[in-house]
Amino acid sequence: MSIELQHLIQRTLVTRYETQTLEVKAAAEGTPRVYDTLSSFSNQNEGGIILFGIDEHTDFSVCGVYDAQDLQKKVHGQCEAMTPEVRPIFDTAEINGKTVVAAYISGRPMSERPVYRTTKGITEGTYTRLGDADVRMTATELYEIETFKEGRRDDTGTSPEATLDALDKRKTDRFILDATKERPLLSRRTDDEILSLTGATRGDRATLAGMLTLGDYPQRAYPNLCITAIAVNGTTIKPGGDGERFLDNKRYEGTIDEMLEGALSFVAHNSRTKVIVDHGDRRDVPEYPETAVREIIINALMHRDYGPYSNGTPVRLTLFSDRLECWNPGGVYGGQNINDIGYANMPTRNPTLVSLLEIQHIVENRHSGIPVIREEASSHGLRRPEFIDRNGSFLVRFFNETAEPAQIPTSASTSTTMQTHHGAAPADARRTNARQAPGITRDMIMRYCTEPRSAQDIAEHLGYDTAYLRRAFLRPMVDDGMLVTTMPDKPRSKFQKYQAADGGDAPTAPTREDSTA
Repeated sequence: MSIELQHLIQRTLVTRYETQTLEVKAAAEGTPRVYDTLSSFSNQNEGGIILFGIDEHTDFSVCGVYDAQDLQKKVHGQCEAMTPEVRPIFDTAEINGKTVVAAYISGRPMSERPVYRTTKGITEGTYTRLGDADVRMTATELYEIETFKEGRRDDTGTSPEATLDALDKRKTDRFILDATKERPLLSRRTDDEILSLTGATRGDRATLAGMLTLGDYPQRAYPNLCITAIAVNGTTIKPGGDGERFLDNKRYEGTIDEMLEGALSFVAHNSRTKVIVDHGDRRDVPEYPETAVREIIINALMHRDYGPYSNGTPVRLTLFSDRLECWNPGGVYGGQNINDIGYANMPTRNPTLVSLLEIQHIVENRHSGIPVIREEASSHGLRRPEFIDRNGSFLVRFFNETAEPAQIPTSASTSTTMQTHHGAAPADARRTNARQAPGITRDMIMRYCTEPRSAQDIAEHLGYDTAYLRRAFLRPMVDDGMLVTTMPDKPRSKFQKYQAADGGDAPTAPTREDSTA
């Protein structure tokens, strides 16, 4: 039995719930059917683990499996009934005299998806994971996989309403001038050739990319390719019909640059501004850094899914009292990991659209958006933003609350109006007043530890003394199953890190040499 499996079982028995990467099955009286879970785990980057021998219906008690060898053989049979075939790695553990079997399922790259039950076919037998449930993959998600595998380009599609006279002459003339400056080889071409070679037009029609960058009114061809924006009085959208639900409600149309400017104005109008006076100098500090907001919105517009299942869906911008949320159809293209963006060579869903926006100097296609958003939050002392890529859509949450809630003493020469200055306190001052820093909760630590963090990182983030934080919070949270350690066999290692129990990837699968055949 591997240490990772032992720790996983102990954590499952404490937390008593399944996750995005964990499924439990009783298997005390036979082999359960796990086709749906085999499909869903294979169709996500993280893969997943199926634990046989734990009964969810009896409060996650250990019931053991009826026969470990026979169960593995029959699960192998189900794996062979998948297309492409699933190849699990098995491991076993003895808990109070009962056998628990773990099946580690690797996530497949996008080029090998979808993984589905052969007899059911792709549309009926393909599943994806939603929280702790296996749900049938939608037509939109299946289309996104096929689009990537076949290299389809939805941004160069055309619409009958997108005739050449639908392009704005002023925008087009400016674009042609910029294109010849940016790309010297185009300077020898005619205007019509430039528009065609850059992908703004195709034949006698403007492409979707051309309409969204040079159109006089793109929504004549694509009515719902817009931004809907609402401001909410609170942290949730409350059901009901009264007008108090929304403080503001707008729809922004036009080309991408016009929609971007409208959305930026909406955020500025519906958020607060801090006035900082430092040694007589006055500064206005917006609640949401404009650079971050711009990156969030432009990324949603240029990297969203423009395929036939999604081009009737707008980008949705919502301002809550504690955060900004921006949602768009289409997850991270090509099944890549969010954390790779900005650091790895990533495929682009809409290369023609991005190229046109580059020529217009609206964007830089450097995959730097998410790193910039994170850096802006960090440099302004704000809570780390969240990026959620699930089920064919992408959501960004950018918070206006500070990473450290302790109030910062204000000197006589520095004053703040409208709201408390959210800048970070000096490290020495934070450590000195660590025990008095109000408001720290386990939830704050869980939110920060969505990826492995050292005790020192957590302490500096929250403004607490490291030894006190480890004693008062980290160790008890590990004991309670809320946090897991990266080195459980070496609890006092200086390289130890902590991660939220339900916020990280599944434990590493054992090698075939370590597993039970």
